[in-house]
Amino acid sequence: MSERPRSQTIGQLGRSAARMPPPPAKARRGPQPPREPPPAERGTVARWLHGAFAENLGLKFLSIVLAVTVFLLVNTDRDREIEARIGVSYTLPDDKVLVSDRIEQVRVMIKGPWRRLRKFDEHQVERVDIDLRNVSAGDLRITPDMIKLPSGLQIVSIEPPALHVAFDRRVDKIVEVATSVEGRPAHGYVVAEVKANPATVKVRGAERIIAALSSVRTSAVLLAGHAEAFDTDADLLPPNGVAIVGPTGANVHVAIDEELVTRKLPGLAVQVRGDDAAKWTIRPAQIEVTLTGALLAVEKAKTAMTPIVKVTPGEKAGEADLILDGLPPGIGAKISPERVKIAPAH
Repeated sequence: MSERPRSQTIGQLGRSAARMPPPPAKARRGPQPPREPPPAERGTVARWLHGAFAENLGLKFLSIVLAVTVFLLVNTDRDREIEARIGVSYTLPDDKVLVSDRIEQVRVMIKGPWRRLRKFDEHQVERVDIDLRNVSAGDLRITPDMIKLPSGLQIVSIEPPALHVAFDRRVDKIVEVATSVEGRPAHGYVVAEVKANPATVKVRGAERIIAALSSVRTSAVLLAGHAEAFDTDADLLPPNGVAIVGPTGANVHVAIDEELVTRKLPGLAVQVRGDDAAKWTIRPAQIEVTLTGALLAVEKAKTAMTPIVKVTPGEKAGEADLILDGLPPGIGAKISPERVKIAPAH
C-alpha cells in the first residue's frame, strides 16, 4: 500500500514556533542619569578651558587693565558740582569810606569733570577783587568773570549774587589815647598814674563815625604782681571803620605807690610799765587807736604796737598820758582817750 501524504496543516502545527525578537522594553519614567560624553569630547572641552584661562596671560591681563581704565575715564569725566568759598577784597576810592556791610567771602557752585574737581583747591583761587573806585551807591552784581578758576571748570551760581554799596565822606581827626588797665598791683600798692605816649593820635574814617569819636583805647595793660612803676607797649584799638594814621601803638607808663589807709583798732588793753601792774587800776582799761599810713606798715603795727602808761613807784592817783609802744615810724596814730586815770589797787 502506498503511504498517505501528511496534512500540511498538521505538519505546521506540530512544529515548534519560530523564535521572534523580543519587543523593545518600555522607557522608564523619571529623570535619567546624565550620559557621560565620550572621551574624545571630554578632551576637547578641557583643551578649550585651558586655552581660555591659561594661554596668553599677559595679553589677557593687559586687556583687563585697558578695560578698567576706559571705564574709569568714562565715569570720571562726567560733570559734577562742588561748593567752594572764595575770599573777597575791596579797592576803595580815596575820598570815600564804605559804610555798608562788607562780605568777606562768597559761596560759589562750581561745575566740571570730576577728575578736575578732585584737584581743585579753593585756597589757591585769587580773592574776588571788588573795585568800587567808580561805583555809585546801590547794588553791585558779583559776576563769574570776577572769579578766576582753573581751565575746564565753570561757575554755576554765586551767593550772595550782589553787594549793597553805601559811601560816606572820609575825614581825619586828632583824638586822645585812652589807656586801659587790667587787674590790681601787689598787695599794699595802688596805681598812682597811667600815661600814654603819644597822648593823642590821628584817626581816619567815615565822617559820621569820626564826629562821634573822642578817644582811642589801648590794649589792656596787666597790673597783677607789680609793686613799683613800669613802662610797657600797648596796641591802639580803634573801633570798626576807623583807621590809625601813623604808628598803631603807644608806650604806657604806670606809676605805682604804696596804698595809704586808715584803720581803727578798738578794744586795745592798756598796760602799766615802770612799776608792778598789780598795784594799779586803770580807767578805762581799754582804748581805741586809729592808725594812718601805708597799708603794709599799718598791718605790721597792729601786731607790734601796745598802748602803755608809765607809773613810777610812789606815784599817786591821777591822770596819766598814754604812749603807743612799738609804733613803726611813718605811721600816724590817734588815741582815744588820750589820757587815762590811774589809782592804787585796793
